[in-house]
Amino acid sequence: MPASDFKELRSRASGSCSGCPRSKDKLPVLFPRRHDPRAVDFVVVSQEPGFWLRSLSTSEVIERNLARVTKEGGPPDDLKRCNPLSKVVQIFSGFDPSEGRVYWTHALKCVPMASDRDINKEWRKAATRCEEFFLDELRLLGRAELNVLAFGKYALELCLHALDGQDIDQELSISEFMQASKLPITYKHRFKDGTSKTINLFVFTNPSSEVVKIIKSGGKMSVDEIQGLEIKRIQEVLGNARSARR
Repeated sequence: MPASDFKELRSRASGSCSGCPRSKDKLPVLFPRRHDPRAVDFVVVSQEPGFWLRSLSTSEVIERNLARVTKEGGPPDDLKRCNPLSKVVQIFSGFDPSEGRVYWTHALKCVPMASDRDINKEWRKAATRCEEFFLDELRLLGRAELNVLAFGKYALELCLHALDGQDIDQELSISEFMQASKLPITYKHRFKDGTSKTINLFVFTNPSSEVVKIIKSGGKMSVDEIQGLEIKRIQEVLGNARSARR
């Protein structure tokens, strides 16, 4: 049943989304699951598929190309254009979102229509519609407990809105959030169908936006230092899950 439910979710994501500014010429990216969706341990959430992907013309072609980048860790130019994949590959090595233990999704499912700046004016309207699909992904992926890794401001805002009811459009500073919060943040989320799941939320800055490094002061750690600790913790979670399955 979970596999067929995931197929139905992909079908719905390809349909019309009333009121969404991207619905007129939508090009959704939502990876299929060839293996049981319940086998997933980590869901990586990034901002949106990059505008450069629109030249690939169809969602299926886009998904195949992105899956190749995640599995092979390159080519370097594509890896750079697909941020935060450079950091994701550093954490998880090569992975296949269609059948591995790491799944990759986006806060906004569709490729922007004009440029990567579209999100600045479309975020609030588009995100409230994409959130429905995001929550269904969380419901279908993993088992009683699922780890979510949010990259960047928009991905974090979606997670905090979906899991904690916070404003969908905040003035968040990722570096300050990481320094102020004890990660992961754990939620017990109840879905509309009555099922519930423990969700552990990890947070990273998006590599493409890491222009200014936070200097250690007043006993605080730099973003790099915090990320180093979180990467170690994530890899421990993966190792523990691997051992439990043996």
